[in-house]
Amino acid sequence: MRAAGTKRSIAVGALGLLAFALVPLAAAAEITRDEYVQRVEPICKKNTEANVKIFKGAKEEVKAGELKKGSTHFFRAATALDKTIKQLEAVPQPTADEAKLGKWIGYLKAESSYFARIGKALAQGKKAQAQNLSVRLNRNSNLANNSVLAFGFDNCRIDPTRFS
Repeated sequence: MRAAGTKRSIAVGALGLLAFALVPLAAAAEITRDEYVQRVEPICKKNTEANVKIFKGAKEEVKAGELKKGSTHFFRAATALDKTIKQLEAVPQPTADEAKLGKWIGYLKAESSYFARIGKALAQGKKAQAQNLSVRLNRNSNLANNSVLAFGFDNCRIDPTRFS
């Protein structure tokens, strides 16, 4: 009976030490806003550079009435942004900014949805609907940018003029 009590004491003691050791790790995992920006800017830069290539020629195709051809640019942009969003979600966020960044990620998801919806409208030959969605996309971009204005993003700031 005495051996069982000793084993239990050792187990409880080990768990206590483990919990004590994890407290500094949790505190060390907290990152600052500046560290967050440093981690996500390269992810956004990669997406921005991809979008420059993805949207090359899209405007001309749509203006020339090649809507189906133009739609592929938007579908590819949606796929690229979805991949970027997953990478951004994997980056630890400063605790104090979790709500703000969650809202921003939500706007980015809406951005991806608008890309796909514009692509679908163009593929169906519905240019007016695509234009309407484009206006909504621009409004959403402004909301996304405004939600994280304090972060001072460069590449993570949505600027549609980069792609035309």
